[in-house]
Amino acid sequence: NTRRKPLDDIRVREALGLAVDYEWMNRQMFYGAYQRVRGLFGNTACAAEGTPGPDELALLEPGRAQLPPAVFGPMYAPPRTDGENSLRGNLRKAQALLREAGWTVQEGVLRNAQGEPLVLEYLDSAEVGARVVAPWIRNLQKLGVTLRFRPVDFALYQQRLRSFDFDIISLAFQGTHNPGSEYADIFGSEAAKTPDSGNYSGLANPAVDRIITRMVGAKTQPEFQAACRALDRAISHSHVLIPQWSASTHRMAYNAWRLQRPA
Repeated sequence: NTRRKPLDDIRVREALGLAVDYEWMNRQMFYGAYQRVRGLFGNTACAAEGTPGPDELALLEPGRAQLPPAVFGPMYAPPRTDGENSLRGNLRKAQALLREAGWTVQEGVLRNAQGEPLVLEYLDSAEVGARVVAPWIRNLQKLGVTLRFRPVDFALYQQRLRSFDFDIISLAFQGTHNPGSEYADIFGSEAAKTPDSGNYSGLANPAVDRIITRMVGAKTQPEFQAACRALDRAISHSHVLIPQWSASTHRMAYNAWRLQRPA
C-alpha cells in the first residue's frame, strides 16, 4: 500500500519483496504445489516478456519521467533464492536499497533520519494467514524491519479496506484474457482518492492512467496487447504488488468410504 509512509518510496517497497523466500516456502510449506505469479496477466497473450517492443515503447515514452527507469528494460521477474541466487544475496540488495532511501540499522532496528523505526502491519481477516507470513517476518527482522501480523474480524477488515487504513494486505486478482475499464478502478488516479474503490495500492500515476485509457480504447488486437503489456510493465516495476503464487489445479476432498463403488 503506497498511501502511508514509508511505503511511498519505491526502494522500500522493492526491498520488502526481496525478503520473500518463495522457493523455500514452496519447498517446505507448499510441497511444490504452487507456481510463482510473475505479473498481472500471466499465462495470457497480454503478459509482457523480454524488453518492450516498438508498440509498447510508443505508449511508455510519453510517461518516461513518471515511470521507473526499469520499465524500459527487461520485464520484471520476482527475486529467486535458488540456483545462483540466495536469500542472503537478496537481503544484501534490500539493505542497499533501504540505505539509499535513508534507512539505517541503529541498535538492531531500522530507522530513518528522524529516528523513527520501520514498523509495518499486515492486515488479514483470518488467523490462518500467519503461517505463510511468518517466514517473511523472520527475513525482514534480519533487515531491522518489524512486520506485525494483525488478524481482525471480517467486518472490521472490510471497513479498513474501504477507508484504505492498512499497510499490507493480500489480494487475489482474477485472471483474464480481456482486461478492460476495471483496471482504472484498480490502478487509476481517480480511484486512488475515492473511498471504497478497488485501488488498494493507492497508485496515482498519470502515465498509468494514459496506458489504461489506450487499453480500453484499443481498436485492434495488436493495439490492445501492446497496451496490456505496457501496463504490466508499469505496475510490476512500480513494486506496489509483491507477487504471490497460484495453482493450475483445483483440489477436492471426499469421503472414500461413503463414495466407494457399490459391490
